[in-house]
Amino acid sequence: MAKIKALTSDVYNLISAGEVVDNPIGAVKELIENSVDAAARRITIDIEGGGIDLITVIDDGCGIEEGDVELAFARYATSKLARASDLLCIQSLGFRGEALASIAAVSRIKLTTRTKGMDAGVCVSVENGVVVDKHYVAANVGTKIEVRDLYYNTPARKSFLKSPAAEKTEITKFISKFIVTNPNVAITYRADDGIIYDSTGEGLDAAIYAVFGSDCLSNCIPINYCTETMRITGYIGTPEYTKANRNYQTLSVNGRCVTDDRISAAIYQAYKGYLMAHRFPFYVLNLEIPPDEVDINIHPKKSIVRFKGSRNIAGKFYHAVQDALLENTSKRSAQIFSSTSGARDDKPIIRTKQDVVEAIDQLKEDGEIILMTPDQKEDNLAIEKATEREENRRDFDTFIKQFQREVTVANARRALGLDETPRTVEQARLSIVQESETPTPPIPVSHEDDLGDDLYYRARVLGVAFKTYLILDFEDKLILVDQHAAHERILFDKFLAGVSMDMQQLLVPYVFTVREEEALFIEQNKQNIYSAGIQIEEFGHNTYQITAVATLLVNTRMKDFVDFLLSSMDEFKLDDRKLIVETIAKKACKAAVKAGDTLNKYDITYILKEIYANKILQCPHGRPITVVFTKSQIEKMFKRIV
Repeated sequence: MAKIKALTSDVYNLISAGEVVDNPIGAVKELIENSVDAAARRITIDIEGGGIDLITVIDDGCGIEEGDVELAFARYATSKLARASDLLCIQSLGFRGEALASIAAVSRIKLTTRTKGMDAGVCVSVENGVVVDKHYVAANVGTKIEVRDLYYNTPARKSFLKSPAAEKTEITKFISKFIVTNPNVAITYRADDGIIYDSTGEGLDAAIYAVFGSDCLSNCIPINYCTETMRITGYIGTPEYTKANRNYQTLSVNGRCVTDDRISAAIYQAYKGYLMAHRFPFYVLNLEIPPDEVDINIHPKKSIVRFKGSRNIAGKFYHAVQDALLENTSKRSAQIFSSTSGARDDKPIIRTKQDVVEAIDQLKEDGEIILMTPDQKEDNLAIEKATEREENRRDFDTFIKQFQREVTVANARRALGLDETPRTVEQARLSIVQESETPTPPIPVSHEDDLGDDLYYRARVLGVAFKTYLILDFEDKLILVDQHAAHERILFDKFLAGVSMDMQQLLVPYVFTVREEEALFIEQNKQNIYSAGIQIEEFGHNTYQITAVATLLVNTRMKDFVDFLLSSMDEFKLDDRKLIVETIAKKACKAAVKAGDTLNKYDITYILKEIYANKILQCPHGRPITVVFTKSQIEKMFKRIV
């Protein structure tokens, strides 16, 4: 007697449904993805009892033709694929033809739909995957689907569901990601008669505002990174706007919300040096890529994708995030140390050499110094160039930007041929002091690139708090600088920039054995490992030996290095610098001044110049270097202003 039997449809439908709809989130996901595929511009989602009692999805999409309504609940019936080759270029969110059939197999469904060409809507009721009632009703164009009593006919599966409150939380988390990955669709989400999200569908900014609030947007950095074959867009959080877990990270590919461990690791690696321990970045990023470059047909849930060259994709995310963070740090540094007062509004128009002379005389009368080049030939060329252009205020700025720093009025006059006797900068300073009743104050320089050298003189050092924090009075800001964190980052950057590749042979090579996949990883990255200052040689099957290391790494425990190396296996293509960053960070931490150390004037000047010149705001471990209070913030604390 034959033991193998073909399963009946009611049995295999129940089995298959468990893969697609294993919890209420699965049902919600499939239903609203169908709405997006139907070109809906507005979707309303209602759930009761964590989605177990009721899920209602209403959209204004194209609707379902009357003749297709019953077929829509048949397994592997879909309007999104026609032939096998279509699987190579999938552009819809759904395509397998499993969603409605799977949901109908484990619930009671009522569907109402109408297309533009229909005089009335069609309403059908479905139980156990079978249409049990069909009639006509008044309805708007679009589709309304109600899913009741989820898993009523599979009590074993229902018993493994979480509590209604927990299921509601999971659905809410998913809806939040769906809103920001479909920012041009208006989505209203209600749970147990209370509105949780109400997105207007007016773009990504509006979607982020609806889900995370205005505070999130004000702490976001825009991303727009393009190559010939892909584009990465969205927002990442600033280094200060971090989270305690990864729940605030959303990645989508062509608008489809997905998860990808390599890309996640690449983004996290780009934040290294900005994040404190046990903190995670915020991001909402979308990858636009040709459909034939990505395989989304990996799993029925369609949340896992596979790329043609996953390491390259992850690397692009790394560079996109890293570039944005560097640019943001540079801008914030310039804002902190930028001059906000004292800039001249009455800049003269430069036409001739005589105009420059008169401008200098005027500045001298005002008790200011101007920055100029000592080379008269360059000055004349700059003046001639300025004369050829339209006379406007920018000509004066263009001319001044070419002047050297720390030169006084007297030196400027000499550079223009007005003084015959050469004098040093210090002699010129003394001369001006003697000619004036009071010493000449420095000119407030508005061009941000000129701030580094004289930052110490314009940022008045009020003192040091707790022998750790420098207190600066700068323009309309009060700035606190962590002396240890600042010096640690300064040394870290200098060590990293000047890493010596001089190799030193180990007296006793370090031998280690790895698994097959780890050996493949080492072989693929052997050149990068050597560039980082580690010479690895094969020493048998899946066995290697470290025979020489860069001078900087001589005192590093080789076991720790190998453990760190192999921990990078799941990330994108290994970066040679990454391998020694941790070692350099520890070296910088040990060499930097400590909290409690007393600094002299020269130490303070050095730190202030370096943190501005290098545009750094975090130590190598992600802690902030500066804390800034504006004058208005302080006045609000003292209730001077409200």
